[in-house]
Amino acid sequence: MFIFKLIPVLFIILGAVGVFFPRISWYMGVGWQFKNAEPSTAALISARIGGIFAIVAGVFLLTSGIFPG
Repeated sequence: MFIFKLIPVLFIILGAVGVFFPRISWYMGVGWQFKNAEPSTAALISARIGGIFAIVAGVFLLTSGIFPG
C-alpha cells in the first residue's frame, strides 16, 4: 500500500528539514505561537538532533520490512 511507503519518506523529509534548516523546523513546531521570537541555540541544536533521529527512523522503517507492501 502507498501509505506504508509514504510515512517513512515523510520522516526522512521532515528530518532533513530539521537538520539542514533548523529555524524552519523550530518555527513549524513552536515558533508560530509567538510574535517576534527567535530560537535559542539549544532549540536549534535540538532541532538538528531530532532531525537526525527522524532520518534514522525513516530509513529503518523503509528498509526493515515492518510495514507490508
